[in-house]
Amino acid sequence: MRITNKTAVQSILFLLKHHGVKDIVYSPGSRNAPFAIGLDGDPDFSVHIKVDERSAAFYALGIAQQTQKPVVLICTSGTAPLNYAPAIAEAFYQEIPLIVITADRPAESINQSEGQCIDQKGIYSNFIKRQSNLIEEAQSTEDVSSNHRMIDDAIATSYQYPKGPVHLNVPFYEPLYREADSLHDGTQVAVSRPPLNDHAIELSLDPAKKYLLLLGQNAEEEVAQEVEALAKLKNIWIFTETHSNAHALGAVDCIDRWIMSRTAEQLESLEWDVVISLGHNIISRKIKTLIKQKAKAHWSVQFGGAPINTYRLAPMVFQTSIAKFLRSFQSETARLGFENRGFEMDNLKSFDVKEYFVSRPFSDIKFFHLLTQVWPRHADIQMGNSSVVRYIQLFDQRRDLRFFGNRGVSGIDGSTSTAVGAAVYNPKEVVLVSGDLSFLYDANGLWHAPWPKNLKVIIVDNGGGGIFNIIDGAKNEPAIHRFFETPHQRNVLQWIQGWGFKAREVSEMTGQDLAEFFNQNEISFLIVKTPSELNPIELDLFFEYYKQQNERMENN
Repeated sequence: MRITNKTAVQSILFLLKHHGVKDIVYSPGSRNAPFAIGLDGDPDFSVHIKVDERSAAFYALGIAQQTQKPVVLICTSGTAPLNYAPAIAEAFYQEIPLIVITADRPAESINQSEGQCIDQKGIYSNFIKRQSNLIEEAQSTEDVSSNHRMIDDAIATSYQYPKGPVHLNVPFYEPLYREADSLHDGTQVAVSRPPLNDHAIELSLDPAKKYLLLLGQNAEEEVAQEVEALAKLKNIWIFTETHSNAHALGAVDCIDRWIMSRTAEQLESLEWDVVISLGHNIISRKIKTLIKQKAKAHWSVQFGGAPINTYRLAPMVFQTSIAKFLRSFQSETARLGFENRGFEMDNLKSFDVKEYFVSRPFSDIKFFHLLTQVWPRHADIQMGNSSVVRYIQLFDQRRDLRFFGNRGVSGIDGSTSTAVGAAVYNPKEVVLVSGDLSFLYDANGLWHAPWPKNLKVIIVDNGGGGIFNIIDGAKNEPAIHRFFETPHQRNVLQWIQGWGFKAREVSEMTGQDLAEFFNQNEISFLIVKTPSELNPIELDLFFEYYKQQNERMENN
């Protein structure tokens, strides 16, 4: 095993081991060469070498998403750190731990027309939990100790609640490739961390009040049992988003479908005394608007950080885990004798839409209905942003599935790279469903090698940004075609085949066709072509059909 002569690198690698960090995603460069020397042949690390920094960062995000452990990113100086920024912002808002290490030139070189040199201090300041600029060429005991403390604090901060990204900027003088015979004495002093304490919960519930529990991203899968028990109570409403992975009988999983199927009178009669947010990054704009209109108070369950005031209601913050809060909430409702509802809040759960789609032409909404019927069992679903996450949320999903998406910032960049990183550390079958623009935007995600054999990719190709045809405002804009949809003439099938992958393109298919695609024991891509002009019309008709069924049931 080789030892670089750079004491900062020695300290970083020593402390990463001390904290049990294993995975390092490394992008080649010259300024970060001391890390290459230190990592070469070290059996304590799993090093993933990825050339494209933007794709590398999303790849690391996918690993950390699955393991819930910090993953290290290492790059050279200059524009390389800037390419990390989208994934770092996403990790910050999803509370995913990343340790970002950027090599840098010495301070006297900044803004002096040196090559591959920008001012890197604080470049992620709005999207980072902790950032530190290490002391250059630390040799004295004091300087080495100071670096050691900053590194240790950063690593520990990444996995302390709320988890998130941290940044270490490491300036290096040349030469960069020298080795040492042994570690510097000051780099071997580990710093212990106190255990994280969960805060006590004191609840003051009132059986006469109406409570809405809204479960968003990071809502913790193990809470489904508590959610199911609470969903049976008369004054408790529970809405869960697909990426909460906390689905339960009696809860409304398809929020937009539920809202769009209500009559104006039904929506007007809604009111909640307290809305309780558990998890973040709510996809449904409709429920956020409704809560702002109908809720009187807001409780936010979060481990730490500034209060999240999504609904402009000055939230009461409970600093605890979602699981512990729900256990306390359930216990308190039992003690106070909350009544059982005796019926399901969503009377459309039992309604089968298969018959409806038999006579409908092929479109986005019909395809996603088919997809819901044939997901592989116990699979993890990686959802591309924009229209994909919204379509998936319109259908009840099986409880053996888990859903993920980059909804922290909700950009279209990085979906493929994230899915690849997630699949590498996931023994399950992983399915990426992406729109065509999202897929093309992250085309370098196909560069990753080796490609995980448990990942299948579906691209819904409607010829451009179909999301703008289904969201309010944009769809009525006269310039939608040119400035919003941005239609492209790229052949997605040829693009994928050019990378050496097997792919198939269809413009219509059945559930059986989809099942056969999933049953293939090889790396496979499926491009599903849908009619851009018809998609918004079919979506509106789907909502109208649900509304008609609701009215019929109300009148019976």
